[in-house]
Amino acid sequence: MSKKYPRYQDYVIKEGKLVGEFDEMYKDFDDPWHQSTREVFASEKAVGLNLLQHLKEKFKIQTVVELGCGFGDYTARIEELGLKAVGIDISPTAIEKAKTKHASQIQKAGNLDFIVSEFANFESLKELKPDVILMPEISWYVLDQLVDFREFLKNELPNTFLIHMLMTYDPGVQVYGREYFTNLKEILVFFDMFYIESGLVNVPAGGARTWFLGTWNKDLIEKWSGD
Repeated sequence: MSKKYPRYQDYVIKEGKLVGEFDEMYKDFDDPWHQSTREVFASEKAVGLNLLQHLKEKFKIQTVVELGCGFGDYTARIEELGLKAVGIDISPTAIEKAKTKHASQIQKAGNLDFIVSEFANFESLKELKPDVILMPEISWYVLDQLVDFREFLKNELPNTFLIHMLMTYDPGVQVYGREYFTNLKEILVFFDMFYIESGLVNVPAGGARTWFLGTWNKDLIEKWSGD
């Protein structure tokens, strides 16, 4: 079966424009974004797991939702921390593969689940009432919905932590989404939260992998840093 595009990236963003053919991409490629291989060792993903462990100890968090979970490898690692982990993706193909790949863990643990849903289905998040929402590498694909998402969390889930991860690109390289943000500083300004921690990992080829842990409850910052 021939692929529509030779590169998986072209199913998502091509020539500076959003394509958004996620389900087709997951049908045509076995491991887009190398999520089952290279991403396992991504530094910001390790930071995310560490932050979740700290949140579990400090705030007794129980439920974590990962948006854009793909094949669910990161969601499964979150569940292994002793947390209820729910992976959400717009692609039925990705969710079907995630359920198959992690079937034994789903059955054994009972705290791992995968759901097909659009990013803008905020009612689903409201029903899940997660203690933490993770957004690993999806903001570029939902830019036109980010303002509504930000306001929804602020008004409906103000005590939910947000862990955001996103690859940024050097000046002159980024074509798409420049009107929203181009670096970590601009990402922090855009989300306009109280930030517990933030940072970045520079990439030798250019750009940076960024992350932040944010909340709209200012009191939680003092509790995080206190004894």
